[in-house]
Amino acid sequence: MAMDRYTSDNLANWNDRVPIHASPDGYGIDAFASDPERLSIVVAFDRKYLGDVSGRTLLHTQCHIGTDTLSWAKLGAQVTGVDFSPRALDVARDLAERIGVNARFIESEIYAAPASLSETFDIVYTGVGAINWLPDIARWAEVMAAFTRRGGTFYMREGHPVLWSLDLERDDDLLSITEPYFERREPSTWDVPQTYSGSGTLKHPTSHSWNHGLGEILTALIGAGFRIDLFEEHRFLEWPALPHMIETEGRWVLPDDQRGMVPLMYSISATRL
Repeated sequence: MAMDRYTSDNLANWNDRVPIHASPDGYGIDAFASDPERLSIVVAFDRKYLGDVSGRTLLHTQCHIGTDTLSWAKLGAQVTGVDFSPRALDVARDLAERIGVNARFIESEIYAAPASLSETFDIVYTGVGAINWLPDIARWAEVMAAFTRRGGTFYMREGHPVLWSLDLERDDDLLSITEPYFERREPSTWDVPQTYSGSGTLKHPTSHSWNHGLGEILTALIGAGFRIDLFEEHRFLEWPALPHMIETEGRWVLPDDQRGMVPLMYSISATRL
């Protein structure tokens, strides 16, 4: 798999995250494996948007270690996960075996995935923290359309581009925009030796990310052949992006005096025409 420098750096960074996320204080995979009813916190929220997935084919792009993918399998979907990290897919396959779920995991960078997987799916699902690692939102939307059968459903929930434009390294409670809102050719580059879940130090702390404005995302999906059925903005996160955020019912929100000031996440549901 030929990769540019940015993708190569991100792959090394994500490979380093895998053992940390799979550790006891990471994603909680032992609890996930031992309880047939347990879902990832992401899918526990998203399931209401997709309804009954029993017997439906579902592709999860950028699936990482598979806890979201396998949550859909627990709900009855026939799941396939795609990710560029072989270490992540090793954990995902092992986890599927532990819980007795028939799941398929394919190693591929997302733009190259149609060359490795030629079929279409009833549902294409993109989870939290995915598209900010991709440089070209229009190409991404074309890949999503290529994998979604006509009449099928695309669903995503993601960090809001307003969130990604904020200065997330401040140690006070000021909401300050310091990063680009719109897609740019060159990424924002970070050197952060920790990850968002679990304790440990990354050997490859450098990563690169790109923001994409809501207009760019929606226009890309429409241009790729989707009809937008739902667009909803949310005031919570699954992680404390800012130091002054407050945990409530397993999710993180801004204090009351800032709660309605900025959106933190959004959901999009669309139909492939």
